[in-house]
Amino acid sequence: VVGFIIVDYEWAIKLNRFCLRLIGLWPQNKERRFLELLHATLVLTGIIFVCTVPCFFALFMKCDNLLAYMDSIGYCIPFVITLLKFVIIYNKKKVLLPILNMIADDWAKSKTDIERNVMIRRARIGRAFNIFGYTFSSISLMSMLILPKFGIYLRYTTNGTDLFPLPTYYIYDVSQSPYYEIIFVVQMITILTTISCYLGVDNFFGILILHICGQFENLQTRLANIKESENYDRILTTILLDHTRLISAVDTIEDTYTLLLLMLFLYFGAISCVYGLMLLTVFAGKVHFSALRIFYLLLTFFNTFVQTSLYCIAGQILVSQSEGVHEAAYECEWLNLKSNEAKSLILIMIRAKKPLYLTAGKLFPMTMLTFCNILKISFSYMSFLLTRV
Repeated sequence: VVGFIIVDYEWAIKLNRFCLRLIGLWPQNKERRFLELLHATLVLTGIIFVCTVPCFFALFMKCDNLLAYMDSIGYCIPFVITLLKFVIIYNKKKVLLPILNMIADDWAKSKTDIERNVMIRRARIGRAFNIFGYTFSSISLMSMLILPKFGIYLRYTTNGTDLFPLPTYYIYDVSQSPYYEIIFVVQMITILTTISCYLGVDNFFGILILHICGQFENLQTRLANIKESENYDRILTTILLDHTRLISAVDTIEDTYTLLLLMLFLYFGAISCVYGLMLLTVFAGKVHFSALRIFYLLLTFFNTFVQTSLYCIAGQILVSQSEGVHEAAYECEWLNLKSNEAKSLILIMIRAKKPLYLTAGKLFPMTMLTFCNILKISFSYMSFLLTRV
């Protein structure tokens, strides 16, 4: 059973670990600083000069109407967010490493069957996050690479932007061999690197938060059964220490991801406006897109929609589970405990009274209410843009 638990947990993060190690973002106990820096520099240079800068050149040099601008922006913004993710996570690897070690220790230490089942359930949710993200991204990537070879373009093409999978513009002629082949191969490698960074950072967040939520749920179980414990003081001390380290871990994740979450909200709002506008213009009969292009737009929007909602769902679960610790402490029949034992619960009740929030830029809590508000604002701007087409 223990072997099954470890395999199930490792399966949830194995692909994520591989993707982050591929680009040098996975926290490790032993790091070769020069090689790590060289690795990160090469990856960052590729994303900037192979994809990001040429995409912005195409935005300003080749787009001549609103739809072309909207389509090109839909490619430029993800690269900017990927660069931000890369820089932030690379600089935060040392502070995230203790959380990974904490997770490994939680899986290695002895636990009850109930606690084990909670951890397995959370690990399977994290595995589902990985499968969903990489599956949809793989479908989008294969569509970008293969279909244009048959003359089927899934994006709004203009003169000079249909040579490569991305709408890019280079200051020199790359349409001739061997420059075309070299740029095409390098762009494909950079796209794979970008996907590894973009999805890897998101899935890493999900794995960390879901594990912490599972530990909060286990704390509730221990508090509910504390009255039956023969060694009350030792159990309560362990609960207080676990509660403190979980709060510290959440604070570290909040400090690391808060700016990324703000950029994610801005990106989701922009993508909702861009792709929603394109789909509405098609349904209104103002422009004509092929069925495959419509499917691609829907797939991309749905992928971004689900990723953003998963962030908010994870944040909502964290709020609920952290509040549950306070409720468990209050409902553990403390009236039947000795006076000194009941007083000992005050510390955890006071600290757990304040729920733990993940925020976007220290401004907005990552909850489903915030997600619904972002949707309403995005649709409002989309209706305005529709009048300008």
